[in-house]
Amino acid sequence: MDRLLPWLRRSGWMYGLIALVLAVMAWRSMGGGGEQGAPAPAARVSRAPDVPKMTLVHVAGEVRTPGVYRVGGDSRVIQAVRIAGGPTRDADLSRLNLAAPVVDGQQVVIPSRPRPGVVGVAASGAGAGGTAGGASGPVSLSSATAADLEALDGVGPALAARIIAWRDSHGGFSSVDALDEVPGIGPARMEALRPHLTP
Repeated sequence: MDRLLPWLRRSGWMYGLIALVLAVMAWRSMGGGGEQGAPAPAARVSRAPDVPKMTLVHVAGEVRTPGVYRVGGDSRVIQAVRIAGGPTRDADLSRLNLAAPVVDGQQVVIPSRPRPGVVGVAASGAGAGGTAGGASGPVSLSSATAADLEALDGVGPALAARIIAWRDSHGGFSSVDALDEVPGIGPARMEALRPHLTP
């Protein structure tokens, strides 16, 4: 026994250390560690805010500050007119479809009220097949010139040239709906132009 005591004293700390390690492992396996046992927090999915689509529109004619403006993609003609400072005293808004949607690259031309003595001349010129594009009444797709077409809301020089080229290559327009086949005429622009056109 006396021979065993020194060995036990020397090796006793080893058994104690082993017991301590086993106790720590058992404690961690039962979830006592906190960090390893706790479920990982769910990752937050950050969604980028929706950026509203913007549209460039050229507002010209009888408005206080004509120019090119950036408007929302779902804007209407009335909103484009307001952004341009609103109509002038001479503006004739009854000849515009203020509720029509604005399309990218559109030109909104606010016409002026007919002046006394000018209406008859314009009307006679249009009746004779002239180029009175500013006269009241629909524009004929079969006989309109580039100037007549450019006077329409949303039609610029490039689009007017495409309309005339399509007319020349297809022998004219049998109906206003045929205008939809011209490149650059989308559904919104088609609906805005329809009331102002005849075949």
